[in-house]
Amino acid sequence: MQKRIPKIIRNNFGLKVISVLISIVIWYSVVRVDDPVITRSFTVSVTFTNQTYIQSGKQTYTVDDSYNTVIVYIKGNRSEVRRVEASDITVTADLTQIVSMDTTPVMVPLTVQCTGIDTANISMSRTAVPITIENIASKELPVTVDTDDTTPNKNFEVGKATANPSKVVVSGPESTINSIDSAVAEVDVTGMTQDGTVKGTVHLYDKSQNEISQETIDNEITFDTGSQDVTVTIDLWQKKSDISLDVQYSGQPKSGYQVSSISTVPDTITVVGDDDALSSLTNSGNKILIPEDYISVEGATDDVTQEIDLSQIITGNMRVAETASQTVTVTITILPENTKEVALDVDKIAINNLADNLTVTYDQTELTIRVRGTKAQLDEVTADSVGASVDLSGYAEGDYAVPVSVTLPGGASLSGDVNILLHIKQSAKTG
Repeated sequence: MQKRIPKIIRNNFGLKVISVLISIVIWYSVVRVDDPVITRSFTVSVTFTNQTYIQSGKQTYTVDDSYNTVIVYIKGNRSEVRRVEASDITVTADLTQIVSMDTTPVMVPLTVQCTGIDTANISMSRTAVPITIENIASKELPVTVDTDDTTPNKNFEVGKATANPSKVVVSGPESTINSIDSAVAEVDVTGMTQDGTVKGTVHLYDKSQNEISQETIDNEITFDTGSQDVTVTIDLWQKKSDISLDVQYSGQPKSGYQVSSISTVPDTITVVGDDDALSSLTNSGNKILIPEDYISVEGATDDVTQEIDLSQIITGNMRVAETASQTVTVTITILPENTKEVALDVDKIAINNLADNLTVTYDQTELTIRVRGTKAQLDEVTADSVGASVDLSGYAEGDYAVPVSVTLPGGASLSGDVNILLHIKQSAKTG
């Protein structure tokens, strides 16, 4: 039998070798089709090691946010590569491996490892990361409070918000610390109905009020308190509506003229305040005094109008509600002596001789007329005692300034012609 084996092998030996080679090629082709070589990419964060090599004494280092990650390419058979997760890959920047400290920026070599993958099959989008070495700086900042878009119960506003601690000291690279301008604790007061404390997180902003990224804070900045957390005490102030304004003025109109009336827009305001401030307001008849220092009628012959910032008047533990206008427009009407203005509701103007198929509308709700007479005569002139009418005979559709016929009681007379702008259009068809 042993003599026959060599003979069997020798018979058609060439064909046997070719068959084996063909089998290998077929096997390799099948493998290539079923399990081809592929390349996958992963975004991986760079881990910095031996940081004390630089972070000693009064120096530290910074890394631009765009260099905190690197793209890693893994090459291999699909069955092998598809099992790889980003968490299997470690990219390390060892600060002790810096080639030279004399370059700007300083370059730190990167190394990469992946569990179960030969390093020969791993490549990166960059092989080194630039860092900037800087002096360490510190800055003390007062902590202000921001409720952002959150609001307490509709009957309240945040009156005072006090952070504890009220100041923080931030430390880090000099360029980063120098760019910081303010520290703001953001809190949520949604639905609050009573005073209390809430947790807040300190956010940092530069001089342009751009927020310092959380990534920069995590990587470069330290707080003397050990974290960004603060406790904020919230004092709620209650709203009070329908507060009138008592306007005082200085000076006197020109001789022969008088102050006829004083009006404000808005005519009433809503304020918020603590209990003591609102109680004092109630005792004052729910009126807020605008002192004479803010508006003068000295020598006036025509109406005097002044816009007033209420924050200069309402101080202490009370202010205008945030949802209301913070300014008020005061108008003091100046008229010649022995004259008076009366506002008539336009709906009380009688319309005479208008065609049946037409109707009238106005752009205004009131018509102001000016009358003159003795004091006794003017006292009789009221909105109810004045009659007004328009004669629209011959008018077609269109917009017209029409003279108004006015009847006055007690011998008073008009101070001038009265006209009103009205619009005539087709009546709506019915039935």
